[in-house]
Amino acid sequence: MKRILLSLSIIGIVSAVVIGATMAYFGDVETSTGNTMTAGSIDLKIDLQCGENCSYSLRDWPGQPFFYNPMDCDIKPGDSGEVTISWHVYDNEAWARIRTADLINYENSCTNPEIKAGDQNCGDPGEQEGELGDYLVFTLWMDEGTTTGWQCPDNGPCDQDPQEGDNKLNGIEEIFATSTANGLQEGVKLPLKLQPSTTYYLGMKWELPAETGNIVQGDSLVGKIIMEVVQSRNNPNPWE
Repeated sequence: MKRILLSLSIIGIVSAVVIGATMAYFGDVETSTGNTMTAGSIDLKIDLQCGENCSYSLRDWPGQPFFYNPMDCDIKPGDSGEVTISWHVYDNEAWARIRTADLINYENSCTNPEIKAGDQNCGDPGEQEGELGDYLVFTLWMDEGTTTGWQCPDNGPCDQDPQEGDNKLNGIEEIFATSTANGLQEGVKLPLKLQPSTTYYLGMKWELPAETGNIVQGDSLVGKIIMEVVQSRNNPNPWE
């Protein structure tokens, strides 16, 4: 009798498996095709006005210097120079900043007046012994005129200054940063985000103040000026 019951239980298990294997469910499938995701882009292009008979057309900047005068290495206290850099960002709004980088302050030995002024580091060339980067001052402003910019109280067009990018700091423009060359390595953000396909004029002036004195005699400074942009959408200003 036990043998018969065991056989029946085995048959019952097999039957259950067979029944389960033959069950089916109603169903339906819908398919979405052609899904495409394309990453956006940001491209910064620069052109430059650097005085009479000195300008560069819009381009991806090839690394040329903004300030360079190999024929007249003779900056004196009271000297200054200006350039106007136009920024053009394409395809997306962007935060922007400008900074100096990889600065090398050369001492180039010491003159007698320089030693009397307290300079005790007199290497030749004396890399990073020079003081020019601590005294050379940069002033930055938005050289905006008829286009909505940042120099007027309401950020609107300026009837008083209809000439944009005229490379002149004439008292209407609002200065947003003043820094030594060494201090500018920390970077300065532009006042507001850049809109795509819009031209923004940044005035940049260097000056060796008249009161500098003899401490920088013979010194020289070499380095980079870097302009950076980063998307603003979904991204707080990283340089706040």
